Amino acid sequence: MNTLKGIFIVVATISIPLLSYFLVRLTLKISRGVDHLNRTFDDLRPQLNMLLSNLNQTMEEVNDELDRVGKITVEAQEMLEITGSSLRSVEEALRSPAARLGGMLAGFATTTFLFRGMTRRAARRGRRPGRRRAA
Repeated sequence: MNTLKGIFIVVATISIPLLSYFLVRLTLKISRGVDHLNRTFDDLRPQLNMLLSNLNQTMEEVNDELDRVGKITVEAQEMLEITGSSLRSVEEALRSPAARLGGMLAGFATTTFLFRGMTRRAARRGRRPGRRRAA
């Protein structure tokens, strides 16, 4: 039993300083790593703030543009609805018998005036309407 106590004391005497040495070394490495991270974050912080402010400004500009596009889209939809109702009104007006009769009379009047003008011009030149000159 005494030999076991002696071995234990020797092992404890050797292992406690070794363990302490490795723990202190590990603690120093962790401390250096944390210091390095703090310096990196200190260097990064102003750049990160600038990037975030630029991102914020860009997002506000994009939101403004999207609002404008939304307004344009709403106006275009309103114009399409107005155009659709106007076209329906015109279509209904053209389907009525009075509109058809008016169109036929306007075509007849236009044709009459054109024919009358052609005959007057031909009479001034001494020809009959509808005949072409021989080449």
